[in-house]
Amino acid sequence: MEIVLSSSSGVPMYEQIKSQIRSAIYGGELLVGEQLPSLRQLAADLRVSLMTVTRAYNDLVAERVVINEHGRGFLVVAVDVDSARAALSSRLDAALIELAAAARGARVTRAELDILLDEKWSNR
Repeated sequence: MEIVLSSSSGVPMYEQIKSQIRSAIYGGELLVGEQLPSLRQLAADLRVSLMTVTRAYNDLVAERVVINEHGRGFLVVAVDVDSARAALSSRLDAALIELAAAARGARVTRAELDILLDEKWSNR
């Protein structure tokens, strides 16, 4: 799992971390029982504060996608497929709204946007 943070996105770092971990879980990249990186290790890898990673992990615990087991750290738990699909659909909808607004603001035509989306889709 690779987490990429943007300091210019306007989205808090802990939200970016949480969102990317959640997507990795819902998308099957992280499997049930798999251990997340330790708080300290992820904070060091991402060059963020320990509190930032702690908040992201604690939010994921509250959402019931990971658990914190004493001595083992944070582990991925089984997620209901329908809940995962609904969460991903909601996230996609929000991203599309943001994309449409950004495209309109940049005066990108629908045809140009389709080309850009095709390029991004091919580079996954």
